[in-house]
Amino acid sequence: MSMPGDDSTQRDHARRDPQRSVHISGVTGSVSVGDHNTVHSAYHAGGADDEAHRQLMEAIVQFRAGLAQLVVNDRTRVLDAELADAEGEIRTVGRATPGRLARLGDILAGATSLTGLLASGETLVQRVHDLIGR
Repeated sequence: MSMPGDDSTQRDHARRDPQRSVHISGVTGSVSVGDHNTVHSAYHAGGADDEAHRQLMEAIVQFRAGLAQLVVNDRTRVLDAELADAEGEIRTVGRATPGRLARLGDILAGATSLTGLLASGETLVQRVHDLIGR
């Protein structure tokens, strides 16, 4: 027996009511709708010039997905914005400029508590270091 407001009541109603649906379009990133979901994303680099930049872009996408699960604060906003800019640059130009890579390396060096917290953080730091020669 389910009580009013019980999630199972809402899910059962949604299954029986085809008018209730979710339409998502124009999304960049990962989306999860409903209860108890996991998200798996496969990104194909739009314009990475070389393997190192393709790997960096994949690491950025994975790290940003994990970062989105953390509590948002000034540090996570700054880091995410820099990562988004780097991702956009790689997608449009094919590579991140040396200046952007240096800024990203500096920001990541100051965010070890975040990069250490997420499994994808170590990969991201390594990809940036490979490209800037640290």
